[in-house]
Amino acid sequence: MKNNILTLVIAICIISSCSTSSLRPDIVDRSTAQKAQSVIFGVIEDVTKVTIEGDRELGALAGGVIGGAVGKSNSDEEIESGVGAILGSLIGSKVGAEIGSSVTKMEGVELLILKDSGRYISIIQEAADFNFQAGQAVKIVMSGGKSRVLPR
Repeated sequence: MKNNILTLVIAICIISSCSTSSLRPDIVDRSTAQKAQSVIFGVIEDVTKVTIEGDRELGALAGGVIGGAVGKSNSDEEIESGVGAILGSLIGSKVGAEIGSSVTKMEGVELLILKDSGRYISIIQEAADFNFQAGQAVKIVMSGGKSRVLPR
């Protein structure tokens, strides 16, 4: 019983310590502050609502750990508890992946933008309080391989 509680506490700590960075254009990482970023300008040509898939890996990890602990505790026999741990881990991993995906998925927008240079770019980001529309002037802020679109 103590092992199950310890495993559950460890799994909760793993889940709570793995925070994901925001994909919203109006929220930036602390490490981005006071660093130079490139900016280009353009006009939105099309806006498409999308769903950004959630994090399946974290849920699978937590579910596998919890499922393995529960499966192992079902028998005092070494072989049976080993088989139970394996089956529990597999089932827990699958269930955890689905739960993790559904809990962390988010609404987003795909913005097709005609840059001032005449070239098109498509950027997907988490939906924010901005109501992007075709014909709207925007700025694209780029830093470290990431881009975010903000109204101009």
